[in-house]
Amino acid sequence: MRVEKNVPEIRFEGFSGEWKISQLSELALFNPKEELPVTFKYVDLESVKGTSLLGYREELKESAPSRAQRLAKKGDVFFQTVRPYQKNNYLFNMEEIDFVFSTGYAQLRPYYDGNFLLNLIQRDSFVKDVLDNCTGTSYPAINASILASLEVISPEGKEEQTAIGNTFQKLDNLINQHQQKHDKLSNIKKAMLEKMFPKQGETMPEIRFKGFSGEWEEIELSDEVTFINGRAYSQEELLDKGKYTVLRVGNFYTNSSWYYSDLELGDKYYADNGDLLYTWSASFGPHIWNGDKVIYHYHIWKLELSENVDKLFLLHLLDYDRAKILSGSNGSTMIHITKSAMEAKKVFIPKKDEQIVIGNYFQKLDVLIKHHQQQITKLNNIKQACLSKMFV
Repeated sequence: MRVEKNVPEIRFEGFSGEWKISQLSELALFNPKEELPVTFKYVDLESVKGTSLLGYREELKESAPSRAQRLAKKGDVFFQTVRPYQKNNYLFNMEEIDFVFSTGYAQLRPYYDGNFLLNLIQRDSFVKDVLDNCTGTSYPAINASILASLEVISPEGKEEQTAIGNTFQKLDNLINQHQQKHDKLSNIKKAMLEKMFPKQGETMPEIRFKGFSGEWEEIELSDEVTFINGRAYSQEELLDKGKYTVLRVGNFYTNSSWYYSDLELGDKYYADNGDLLYTWSASFGPHIWNGDKVIYHYHIWKLELSENVDKLFLLHLLDYDRAKILSGSNGSTMIHITKSAMEAKKVFIPKKDEQIVIGNYFQKLDVLIKHHQQQITKLNNIKQACLSKMFV
């Protein structure tokens, strides 16, 4: 019995047979020539991130950059030919007829389905093939004729391509919906942090909850908060397995590996679920630890609060303080924060009952933001699994 090759692991009902090996040019017309409009919306290489269009700028044909050449038509796929490992490729799915893309993109006009084509060229295996055929090291690039000649494997029939394309379109729509909600809530939080804490030179915030009035009290953080350093570890003391988990700065911000320790330490070196922590090395900012008891590293402070300060309020006060520092530092997170400077920092706080209301408000926003981020991560994982199982 003949074993079929070039067949995806998962397939829609009603489709059978091997997929066809062909050149990419057999799936799409490359760089169709069109007359540019007198005025148009120009999309350069910085305007697409991932598979999303971030923006454009208005241009006149007579004064536009010479790279403005690719007039978009609904269904066109634009492939970034410079640094293709970034995978900033876009399916133009709008009715507008005045979008023009840079020649830094190869324009592919699909013969069948644009969603299928976009996801075919987004796959890691295809991008690796592209990179193997690039020239240059710092800015690897591929020309359109070589891109068009690359081999791909796809179903011969339009119907199967469309069925696969529709699946990914639905996934992308769900991801975009959660991303839009995530971004909207994040912007609301940013705006409310500005309005619900006093600005420089002010003693009251711009917006307050009903029932609260009067000036906030200025304090020095050290009056109400104790900053406790974690333990410094040598590399030899960090284990792949051990009795205690060691929490490091990277565990908050990246997918850093977890390390462990068998050392028995004093109580001050442990963080329990719900403790307020502050990372001060490499990336800085406040965090509530959600998890089992851990040893926290030297580059993290544990904050012990007096009864006059609400934990969630202080979390967001310090978050607001972090945003102010970043706004004056060109967006860099590599900022040196010292313990003495934090202890001496003067801030304004209201009575504790108002603190609790403010803290709870921002906590609810954080829960919603986290929910949408989790959904984005979940859907992206599903999408990656589908890319590996629904293509050859």
